[in-house]
Amino acid sequence: MKLIGRYSSPYVRRVGVTLLAYGLDFERVDLTPFGDEKAAVRAYNPLGRVPALVLDDGETLVESATIIDYLDGLAGEDAALTPPAGAERRQVLSLVSLAAGATDKLVASLYEHHLRPKAMVYRPWTEMCDRQVIDGFQWLEQRLTDAWFVGDRMTQADLSVAVFWLFGQEKRPNFFQRMDCPRLTALAKRLAETAPFQQTLPGPGLPQGLALG
Repeated sequence: MKLIGRYSSPYVRRVGVTLLAYGLDFERVDLTPFGDEKAAVRAYNPLGRVPALVLDDGETLVESATIIDYLDGLAGEDAALTPPAGAERRQVLSLVSLAAGATDKLVASLYEHHLRPKAMVYRPWTEMCDRQVIDGFQWLEQRLTDAWFVGDRMTQADLSVAVFWLFGQEKRPNFFQRMDCPRLTALAKRLAETAPFQQTLPGPGLPQGLALG
């Protein structure tokens, strides 16, 4: 398998961490969806977005949620980080969706500030995005009442939230510190020390320090 994208994107990184957690072999193709490399990314995804995962038979999957669903199938029900059915599955998917949505808003705000001329930044839009980021992560903070979000072991909710939180801390450290989410910070710090996270440390950032989801 080939994973398309850089770990500077949290969406690529959560796929990479999942692959490593499952012990699956893959090659990473170091492409960014900006500048001259945009055309190369479109060869895998017509939208020019990362991540994409090229399977051994040539089939290509796009978007991190779709890719992770496929990887869960390879891992099998007992090892999958997303429960196969029932209330726990719904819980994990809801937590991941909320975290991904908050991160989408973080990226949207970064785009507005970094890709537009300063005089053209639409403040009401960025303030709304920032409010959604805060509301989303503080909601997650309140639901992390034990070592893990769901059950007694790591799930995709813990993995993805940690990846997204680490991304936010890197891109907007003061903003994330002011959110005052000690449980999320502790979870991310704990997982950041594990091998899959250590092997997916973000390299050089995308233009303007942004990531694409």
